[in-house]
Amino acid sequence: MKKSIFRFALLTLLAVSLVYACAPAAEIETAPTSLASTYLSIEYSDAANVRSQLAYGSLKLADSPNTITLEQAKTMIPLWQAVISLSGDTTTATEELTAVQDQITAAMTADQLQAIAEMKITNTGLNEFYAQYGITLPTPIPGVTKVPGSGSGKTEEEKAAALATKTALGETTGTGQAAKTLLFEKTIEYLTVVSGQ
Repeated sequence: MKKSIFRFALLTLLAVSLVYACAPAAEIETAPTSLASTYLSIEYSDAANVRSQLAYGSLKLADSPNTITLEQAKTMIPLWQAVISLSGDTTTATEELTAVQDQITAAMTADQLQAIAEMKITNTGLNEFYAQYGITLPTPIPGVTKVPGSGSGKTEEEKAAALATKTALGETTGTGQAAKTLLFEKTIEYLTVVSGQ
């Protein structure tokens, strides 16, 4: 009797092993790519990030055959507001911003996204946009790594004088949250006009 129980257990174990061996292999889960990156590339010289391309590109579509429609504007306003809110929160995960970015992308047509892709929006072009509002963003020099604390050789008086000069000229440096979200705020302003709100 013990032999037959042992044989039965062994045969059951072999049968279960065969079932698992013949089952299709589990698919390896890869990190999802953003919907926006399906249309927009950062693989060209001085390319702006995808989110900035979407925002600035939306502004540049004004008065073109691919302009944002009233319905699209109504859909996108709360999404861009969410981008601003999430951008200001240090606990925001990259995936959260990417999800909102993809919702913005989904609200646009393939023709609109193609038109933005063809613009090849660069950081230099964005710097010109920011300069119109008195904001200067630091431009990284290719191949040069910024040394933390490299500006620490200035005295407090020199730093205060430099800040006072920039303020008097109406310039803002690109380090504050307002500078980081200005493009998105201007996009919301434009969409608000389009939506008639």
